[in-house]
Amino acid sequence: MLAAFQLALSSDVKLPPITEDTLENGLVVVAIENHELPTVTMRLIIRSGSAFDPADKAGLANFTADMLRTGTATRSATQISEEIDFVGGSLGASADRDAINVSCGVLLKHLDTGLGLLSDIILHPVFDTTEIERLRNQTISGIVQAKDDPNSLNVKGFNKFLFGEHPYGHPVVGTESSVAAVTRDDIAKFYDDFFHPNNAFLVVAGDIAPQEILGKVNQAFAEWKQAEIPELIIPPPSNPKGYKILLINKPDATQTQIRFGHFGITRQNPDYYPFMVMNYILGVGFTSRLNEEVRVRGGMTYDIRTQNEWHAMRGAYFCNTFTENDSTMSAVNAALRVIRSMREAEVTDEEYTDAVNFYSGYYPMTLETPDQVAAEIIKVKLYGLPVSYIQDFTQNIAKVTKADILRAAQKYIDPDNMVFCVVSNADDVAEGLKKLGDVTVIGVDEL
Repeated sequence: MLAAFQLALSSDVKLPPITEDTLENGLVVVAIENHELPTVTMRLIIRSGSAFDPADKAGLANFTADMLRTGTATRSATQISEEIDFVGGSLGASADRDAINVSCGVLLKHLDTGLGLLSDIILHPVFDTTEIERLRNQTISGIVQAKDDPNSLNVKGFNKFLFGEHPYGHPVVGTESSVAAVTRDDIAKFYDDFFHPNNAFLVVAGDIAPQEILGKVNQAFAEWKQAEIPELIIPPPSNPKGYKILLINKPDATQTQIRFGHFGITRQNPDYYPFMVMNYILGVGFTSRLNEEVRVRGGMTYDIRTQNEWHAMRGAYFCNTFTENDSTMSAVNAALRVIRSMREAEVTDEEYTDAVNFYSGYYPMTLETPDQVAAEIIKVKLYGLPVSYIQDFTQNIAKVTKADILRAAQKYIDPDNMVFCVVSNADDVAEGLKKLGDVTVIGVDEL
């Protein structure tokens, strides 16, 4: 029995017709109508990403996602590629912290082909051992190559130092040793545990008629069965105390990659909108305080910004930049001064107006195509946001006051308790960093 309802959306943000239905097996199907082009994009979301990886098998969710295209009970990897290429479509899968995203895009006239391939790789993967070894070698090669990229090292080191053994501290792709340890049984178990319709939803966007697509999806996924999904119970990581500094020694580095911060907030936080406006003023906009001080006036970098990583659980809130080795401490100290200033007084009228106007103009522009709307719908479904999130976004931004911004800065920025990750030549920067706090120095291969 199909349970359907029209999403109640009302505001100045213009959206195409959107309907949501639930199939008998529990699969939620969201249909987004847009008839401008004869194309259809389908995104099936599994609500279990790398956060569900066993502690010693980091990268398992990503490995499982990558294996979906490598063969089914009736199609080899080559046949899958040839079929989707023949119709000029796309088919892929990826994992992040909170979910696995399996997507397919085709012309409307090839919808049956695309949907057939999508359902086949979801329902009938075989996880061939030869393909597992090929993919394992490919993944490990990518991990090794990333060691030459200072920014990749910085991201990996910062997350590990901030989150510790929490799943968000492990790379989504895993490490050399964890990927090497993954077995076919591990992949099959992850699939058996989490690939069920009651742990998934499908977003279909494009030149579609909702009831027609619903019938096709119902038929394609009819054999997919519900099951009990393992619960993820993870104690929250401990907040940083004082300054903890990780220095990744890269002797050939002439520039320093810098990332520092602490835990941020989730989208469900009641201060989400004040936080967004505060963060824009601090380190997002081209006229942000950090950009003006460290880049424009200080001439110490070409890019500096603050960012909150939005996940199901609290992600990181950090400042990220790079500079010449000999200006490392000048850049860090200048950034810290600016960050402290956000907590000391209300922002100016000009800063406030610029930030609110940015979001009022920018957000509707992120909803101009069916794929963009689908991405926002996925965000709403995955993170349990109210349906009104999309339509009311700009209105909620406009309700933020300067007092709200100051309160958010004082509540969610803690400039005295942070984790720092620095990738540089240790001989050039270690002594300066020691003036901030205890420094742990490691080599690239120790990360």
